Parts: sequence; C-alpha cells; structure tokens
Amino acid sequence: MNTDKRYNRKSRLRGIGVVSVLLMGTTLSACSGDNVLSEFGFGQDSDSAAQDALGVKIPYEVQIEGIDPQEEKLLAALRDVSTSIRLQSRPTPSLAGLERRAEDDVERFETVLRSFGFYDGQVSFNIRKAEPDDPNTPDGENGGEGDDIVSAASEPTAGAPDSAEQPDPVDLVYQIDVNQPYLLSEVKLVIVRPDHTTRREATDEELERTNLHLGQRAAADPIILAEQYAVDFMRDRGFPLVEAGKRKVIANTAEKTISVTYELVTGPEANFGKVSVKGAETVDEDFIAGYRSWKPGQKYSPEEVRTTRRDLAQSNLFDSVIVKPVGPVAKNGEIPVEIEVRERKHRTIGGGVDFSTADGPGANAFWENRNLFGAGERLRLGIEGSGQSQGLEATFRKPQFLKRRQALVADGSAKNYSTDAYDGELVETFVGVERKIGDYWSVTLGPTAEYSDLTGADSPNEQFYLGGLRGILRRDSTDNPLDPTEGNRLEFNVSPYTSLSGPSAQFTSVSLNGSQYFAFDEEGDYVLAGRGRAGMIIGEDRSDLPANKRFYSGGGGSVRGYEYQKVGPLDDDGDPLGGRSVLEAGLEFRARVTESFGIVPFVEGGNVFEASDPEDLDLLWAAGLGFRYYTAVGPLRFDFAVPLDKRDNVDDDFQIYLSLGQAF
Repeated sequence: MNTDKRYNRKSRLRGIGVVSVLLMGTTLSACSGDNVLSEFGFGQDSDSAAQDALGVKIPYEVQIEGIDPQEEKLLAALRDVSTSIRLQSRPTPSLAGLERRAEDDVERFETVLRSFGFYDGQVSFNIRKAEPDDPNTPDGENGGEGDDIVSAASEPTAGAPDSAEQPDPVDLVYQIDVNQPYLLSEVKLVIVRPDHTTRREATDEELERTNLHLGQRAAADPIILAEQYAVDFMRDRGFPLVEAGKRKVIANTAEKTISVTYELVTGPEANFGKVSVKGAETVDEDFIAGYRSWKPGQKYSPEEVRTTRRDLAQSNLFDSVIVKPVGPVAKNGEIPVEIEVRERKHRTIGGGVDFSTADGPGANAFWENRNLFGAGERLRLGIEGSGQSQGLEATFRKPQFLKRRQALVADGSAKNYSTDAYDGELVETFVGVERKIGDYWSVTLGPTAEYSDLTGADSPNEQFYLGGLRGILRRDSTDNPLDPTEGNRLEFNVSPYTSLSGPSAQFTSVSLNGSQYFAFDEEGDYVLAGRGRAGMIIGEDRSDLPANKRFYSGGGGSVRGYEYQKVGPLDDDGDPLGGRSVLEAGLEFRARVTESFGIVPFVEGGNVFEASDPEDLDLLWAAGLGFRYYTAVGPLRFDFAVPLDKRDNVDDDFQIYLSLGQAF
C-alpha cells in the first residue's frame, strides 16, 4: 500500500465547452453526491454502517493551503461545498472512506476555482497523521519519528476492536495552486431586433451599466449578473419584452483571457398603452390607474413603472402592488400595462400613552379610515388628554386632487390648555393643497383661521380672531418615521397672520426645523442623530402677541432636562413668558445593544429670546441617557435628563420621559 496517499487533478480548458461549465458551476455547490455514492457503498451511509459494525472511527481535521488569506470569498466558497468539512462530525471508519470524501472535494473545488476565474487551478490532497497537541511530548510517546506518514497498519481491521485501539487522528490537507487568473478581455453584444441584427462591442456606458470592466478577473457571478443588467438597459431604451438569448463565453488559454458575447432579443419598441387594474375591491379602479406617472403614448420606461408602483405602495391602501407590461405590443406600437393590487384593511383604531415627571401622564386615541369615499380619502379623528391639554382633533387628506401627486389637506382642533404659560381655549382650522416635488420634497399652501381665549403671563386677556396663510416646504428622506437610521428631515414654515376681529395684531411667524441621521453600520444599529430649530416672529412686540403664537422651549419634544416651556424668559412667579425668537440644538447616539434593547446618550440645548434678533444667543444645556425597547410599531422610549445650567428655585434636579418613538 502507498504510505502517502495523494490525489492530483489538473484543470484543462477545452474552449467554450469547459467555460460553459464554469458559468454553471456556481449552482453545483448546492448538490451533494452523498446519496448517489451511498448506493454504490461509498457514501456516508456506507461509512456509517461500517462504523456501527466496527465501532471505530478516524477523527480528522481539514486544512486548505495555498490560498491567499485575502481571498475570503473564495475560501468561504470552498468550505461551503466541501463534503469532508460538512461531514467532519461523522468521521469515516477507514482511510479509504476519507479518501473518497477528499476525491469528491477535488472536483467541487475545481468548479469553485473556475467560478472565481482560476481556470488552470490545480487541487491535490494528502492525509497525514495529526500533529501532537503538546510540542513538548517526547517522540516516543507519539510513536517516534516518521509517524507523520499514514500507513496500512493504521487502517482498522475487521472485528470488534477494543476502545483503546481507536485509530490516531489525521489531517486532511488540500493543497491548491490557483495559477494565473483569467481576465475579461472583450464584451460583445448581439442585438436581435425584429427587422435586423447588430453585432458590436459594448460601449463604455454599457460596460458601466453591467458592472463590468475590461481587465477584471473573469469570475462567473459578475458575468452572469451582467446579462440581466444588459436586459435592463435595453428595457430602459423602450423595449419592454426584451429577453436574453444565447450567451457565449470563449477562453484563450494562451493569453489567459475570456471574451463574452451576450445576445439580446429585443422584440418591438413600444409606447405605454391602455392601463388595466386587477384585484381592486373597494378602491376605485380609475383612481388606482390615475397613479400612473406616464402620459398616454409616452415611450415605455421601466423607471416610470417603478415610480408608479412606489407611489401606490406608499398610499397605505394596499398590501401588495404589481405594475407590469402585458404583451404583445399592439399594431399601433403601444403595450398595455396591468396594475395588480391586494387591498389592506382601511380602518384603524389606536392610541398611546406618555409620561413625564413635569407633566404627568397623558393618553390619546384615534380612529382612521384611509378610503372614506373609495378614492383613498383619509379621515383621522383623535382625542387626547393630559395635564397640559384636553381636546379633539381631525385631519383629512384627499390624494390625486386635480393633479397626480397633489392632495387636498385639511385639519382642525378644539382644545383646552392649562400650562404654566397660558390657560384657556383654542380652536384652529386649515385647508390647503400639498404638492409633491421629486422624491423627497413637498410644498403645502393654504388659508388658516383660529379663535383663542387664553390668559397668560404678560399677555392680553382678550379673545383673538386670526386669519392667515400657512406655507410649508418639507423634505423627508428618512427610512422610518418612528425610528429613522438614515436620511434627513427639513421643514421651513412661513405663516403671516392678521386680526379678523378683536385686538389688532399683524405678524409673521417664520421657523426652520431640521434633523439628520447617520448610520455607522449597514443594519442601522448605531446611529448618530442631530436636530436643530430656529424661529422668529416679525411685526408685533411680545406683549401684543397671542400667548399661543409665541415661541417656547423645554420638555420631551424640545430640550429634555427642563420642564415644558420653561426654557426662556420667566416672570416673577417663574411662569414662561415666551418670546419672538427661539434657537435649539440636540445630538444623540443611538446604540442598539440587542435585538430588543438599546441605549441613547444625548445632549441638548436651547433658549427663547424676547427680541426677534437677539444679541445674546446663550443656550441652556442638558444631558441625559435614554433606553429603548424596540417593538413592532416602534421603539418605546425612556429618557432620563438633567439640566446642566440649573436655575435656583426653577429647575428640578432631573426629568423623566416615557413615550413611543424616538425623541426626533
């Protein structure tokens, strides 16, 4: 018997046939030959049977040598397809069984090497006695010198050996010589149109679209994926029915290069045609079709299809949305488009609770219908109650109002307030039009009116009847409304007001609110979040302004660590006076420690100023630590904050806040 078992196979390329095997090789890793081998007495079932009969097994370790450690994906792929590694916990009773596993791995390894561009790779293996665990052990205790060779005497014999006679462990060592990798030298396109065929090299733009570049290693995955990218860019050019034809891959064994030819069968060029709707139950079909982002007869574009699908999905009316062309192309050159939807429940009842040490407990409840009249109209009615305010509120939104991506919006509220800043009743209404601009921007404009009967520090005890105009420019690119991990938010608000009755007042309120989110990892477990707020009122002195129109700062949604509205000027009794300008800033680090738990250290500062253009911009600062418990609807927030600029007889030592969702 040969005392040093080795097995060596050389990869030989035979033109296109071998390279075609390469491109299919990535799928072979999912196939196992154990069941087939076992039918002939060579698989794991045969080994297990012999092992049970003999009561012996040969423990072994697997080593892969010759691969650059930086080739992490290649090493991982080799381990994934290895039979000897997968069955390592079930050792074979004989060296012959281990050899069969290794020989099976050789073929699998060669396939993996080709899929990574190493077409001339060579794989060999040997089985040797394992190195002793203790390097200080005398040679005699390990069988003396030369025992690294596995000999026939090491093979178990038939019978029932004593447990003390189990074979020594061995090392199965694969030696891999990748040799020179093959490089991509040429990419050609064969474009088969209904009336003619074009053969040419891919342009620089097409190479970029397919994520290929000449001179890269000719690995299988990028070459296969590039074919789908090529199909996609032909769809972008107005060919909705394009399909991939025969792919040719040719190897030049002398120059160690690969050339690829993609065949694209375009079908006819098409324009958008009739839109049909499938699956609608209570939502109007014409309303759904109105979400299409293209004009009738416009040239077909997958981007327009994706935009329509995204807008329908964001309507919150459907559990699933599919927008697809349904051929064939008609004689007039138009292709029909089908929108298939599955409606979700349109009515929701919900509520929430919150708590802070300054304000005590609070609760709210709401009822919402997102398809009130069958065309996506959303009506939401809410009620809230806390130590600060109690009352009702309603919002209404009608999408696709007169134009696509335009909505009629309205809101109103009637509340009773009891805060340190003011007490009394307030009724507000607004009706306007909201227009989407691009993917992230929107603008809202419309008239507003309000009635207030509030009594506060340094404010007139009179009833105000105000009319005005509300203009809002918003941007929101965040990925989650309750727990954003990336993107930003921006809101610029300009609202001029004038008295309709009662005390004379004319002023304009201008404010800017923004927040930014930066994730340090792909999962969004570690996020740096920052926010800022600035505002000013032009036109009236502070004492002539309604108390509710002044700026205030402090509390759970503002500067944590200080009581609600208590950051800024105070009267002799310590009650907030409000101001005509405000400035706030905050920064927090959100660390999700486990799947359900996170911690959030934060620092915030702010102040309110009597003048619209204050000379002194000193801020009151606070710091704290928050805890988050992540639920399906959003994080449950618990924040503990202390004022860093504590004022005697005004500020408490700390504040605690409990609510749903992040602070901003």
